[in-house]
Amino acid sequence: MRKKIHPLLKSFSFVVKGLAEMLGPDYEIVLHDVSTPEKSIIAIENGHITGREVGGPLTDLGLYILSSKKFKNTNYLANYMTEVNGKKLRSTTIFIRNEKKEIVGLLCINYDMTKAEILKSMVDHLVSLSKIDIPPSQETESFPKKIDDLLAEELKNARKILGKPLQLATKEERLKIVNILHNNGFFMLKGSVEVLANEMRISKFTVYSYLREIKK
Repeated sequence: MRKKIHPLLKSFSFVVKGLAEMLGPDYEIVLHDVSTPEKSIIAIENGHITGREVGGPLTDLGLYILSSKKFKNTNYLANYMTEVNGKKLRSTTIFIRNEKKEIVGLLCINYDMTKAEILKSMVDHLVSLSKIDIPPSQETESFPKKIDDLLAEELKNARKILGKPLQLATKEERLKIVNILHNNGFFMLKGSVEVLANEMRISKFTVYSYLREIKK
């Protein structure tokens, strides 16, 4: 059964097509329904830039935006740099909020800067970048094609932070990793607890106990 889409997001589906027509093939326009992070993409144009399509999940930055309180009074993040398949992208994310000021969707614009970097004479604004206030682990935003890719990327970052396989972590280190993953929105994803439990070689009930402990 097809999921009911929020009325606000229905109207934005035309914006996706309109922006893509206006800006051209070097701009990927993506509309996310954040109520289902694991298959949030409900409209996309020029998906060849990141290799994504309708039904794909949120990015790790998208999860962080939804989980962090620092974006409570923010309506967009503009002109920050991301990278995919060796290509630099200049990206903007616009928050679509309901009457309660809750984020119900994200409208994302990703400009492939390849041509701009080759043609240095282009307008400076086309290659200008802004620094946004996010943790170092989120500075290289990934663009997963399916939910398994996003889960794997989050675990890869966790191993990098810990400096060793997660199954070798002490309880204190496990709590640290669970806390980081929780803050990054990892546990919003379906199946995340089981995936982490398998990676750490512990039971999912232990992961739940760690979550209860860090929330106290």
